[in-house]
Amino acid sequence: MLRHLTLVALSAVVLAFVAQSASADPLNAKKSDVFTAVCGGRQLMISVNGSGEFTPAHVVGSTSMFIPTAFNLTFSFTPTGGVTESETDTAAKAKQPKNPVTCVLPADLNTFTTPEGTFTLSGTATGFFTPAS
Repeated sequence: MLRHLTLVALSAVVLAFVAQSASADPLNAKKSDVFTAVCGGRQLMISVNGSGEFTPAHVVGSTSMFIPTAFNLTFSFTPTGGVTESETDTAAKAKQPKNPVTCVLPADLNTFTTPEGTFTLSGTATGFFTPAS
């Protein structure tokens, strides 16, 4: 189950998804996951919908996308009444942007509780935003 949640979350945050048009509603997409990221001192809600390792994230409330090029994420799952299991996933593309942005995904803002247990995502993602400014 942790492996499945890891893939879903990884695909979700990172951070890599088949780009949706600006008029699409990423929050209601079938496999959309929403997380909180702090990028350059700004707190953003990001929506990820896909299963690729470098899935882009839609910035909720805008037409902007975060395109990840590197990440270091830790996924934790604690089943109800059980022991916490954690897994860390890191990856980086060979070519990095000239002026990368590093976003922090704080555990306290990305903890979700369900009847099955508690899931937490934390770490960093580096990349760039579109449209370019």
